[in-house]
Amino acid sequence: MAKKLKKLEAFDYRRIDARGQTRAIEGFWSRWRAQYGDSGLKNPRGDRLLTELAVRAIRELAPKLLMVNYQDPDYVHWGNASHYTRSIAIIDQGIARLVETVAATPGYRGNTVFVVVPDCGRDANPLLRVPYQHHFNTRSAHEIWALIAGPGIAKGAVVDKTTDQTQIAATVGRIMGFPTAHAESRLLQDAFA
Repeated sequence: MAKKLKKLEAFDYRRIDARGQTRAIEGFWSRWRAQYGDSGLKNPRGDRLLTELAVRAIRELAPKLLMVNYQDPDYVHWGNASHYTRSIAIIDQGIARLVETVAATPGYRGNTVFVVVPDCGRDANPLLRVPYQHHFNTRSAHEIWALIAGPGIAKGAVVDKTTDQTQIAATVGRIMGFPTAHAESRLLQDAFA
């Protein structure tokens, strides 16, 4: 294991290698700039930008693992609950677009597992009227929901158990077929068919 880790740490992804990985990524960004330019004023913003990048990555780069870290719900820290609910609607649209893209893309269709989780739970600020926080180390700030769907996942199953965000790493490892002996927590066993 230590030998594999050293090899991975020594690999420089910025260099053009025999597989042409860097050329593919450079081509990806070149096509992006050709469409949107370099100003950042024409391309989508916030979580819509993340969805657009993810859809293009699926179509152009065909990654084996893709993580989309939607972040707009954290604007709720400004104190306006409508920022939170609006951002959830944008994420719903983004996930629908990702599902449609996967269904229309050979190699992904019927071969993709979606794991959708928030980065944290939510609690209320006991000192201020600021909704949907997660800074008070409460149990609800650590507990999350998880939506897992795709091949090998129990269809229509609802696992009504307390879930901790640390369980996600082991679960993704199981889905992708690699060991996660050093994961902090157990996997979500009940999710599997």
